Amino acid sequence: MGSPVSFVLSRMSTCAGTTKNRLTVPKRVWDFLTREHSIRLLRLTEETGVNLVVDAETPDAYVLQLLLPPHTPPGRLYPVRKALKVLVKDTEKELKKRRQSDALVCVTVTKPHSGTGIEPHSAPPPSPIALPLSPIAPPPNPIALPPNPIASPPPSPTPPPPTPTPYGAPAEDPERQCPICLGEIREPRTLERCRHSFCSGCIARALEVRTACPVCGRFYGVLVGNQPPDGRMMVTRDGMRPLPGYEGCGTIVIQYVFPPGVQGEEHPNPGVRYPGTTRVAYLPDCPEGNKVLGLFRKAFAQRLTFTVGTSMTTGRANVITWNDIHHKTSCTGGPQLFGYPDPTYLTRVQEELRAKGITED
Repeated sequence: MGSPVSFVLSRMSTCAGTTKNRLTVPKRVWDFLTREHSIRLLRLTEETGVNLVVDAETPDAYVLQLLLPPHTPPGRLYPVRKALKVLVKDTEKELKKRRQSDALVCVTVTKPHSGTGIEPHSAPPPSPIALPLSPIAPPPNPIALPPNPIASPPPSPTPPPPTPTPYGAPAEDPERQCPICLGEIREPRTLERCRHSFCSGCIARALEVRTACPVCGRFYGVLVGNQPPDGRMMVTRDGMRPLPGYEGCGTIVIQYVFPPGVQGEEHPNPGVRYPGTTRVAYLPDCPEGNKVLGLFRKAFAQRLTFTVGTSMTTGRANVITWNDIHHKTSCTGGPQLFGYPDPTYLTRVQEELRAKGITED
């Protein structure tokens, strides 16, 4: 595989023509897109075969260069550039709406009442303070807090024994608040792996919707996806090509190959054909990289890595697409171009796999 610089130089001449091969994107929009909708951008690059390279930058914008694979007709660049512009425009609208929404949110701080019927001599009530909400961080899960030691009734001298659960562990600290209903836990049940406790009825209803802990997301049971069953996952190692940020080790090269096929009953359009595809991903050949490789093997065996459906970026229907397990499809370029260096990638992807029930145990 040639160097990124030589590849860019070799492609500049073939990308010339009536269709522009560069696109200027505001930095704030591009950073938000790569952070919040990286899967959509990844699908665009994978399904069209285009490579995105940051050709230049200003204090406020990036200049992206669109590079097509060799021997590709230049006319194919037009729909790719158009799809990328639509994705950038939609992201800019979303970012604008979030900022407008944040500006409208405020919390009013009121003056406390003394409770005696006589208002205390103090300064006038403070004005409302605008507290913007973060557009990035999701709302936190309810946290189970221990009971107030003052307000709680004295413990019974002979507390009842803990109730066994169908998940193999007794409930712990039954006086805690249930994270689902936010009331006192009744008929407590504790999940075996993560040890979070809930009301028996609350957790039973929650597990009917999704077999995972509502607090930490740890999966219970075995999740099987609708990935085409005849795909192959091939792994090779290149000890002479280190990834940026992992210079002390080689590279694990993962190749996914799917032949054309016909959709089954588990797919959106049974009986309709879908084209084949080949995808390549990279991991550092270090202990943590090999751990992620083992998890990728489990996810592929459970048919969770890919799915069949409509591409959210190109609009093409009945194609094989990624299924929200983030892979690094480039050796370089950083997170913006789905490459390295990315110091937190191995940790993040393990959390994505954990959400689908893929763990070492």
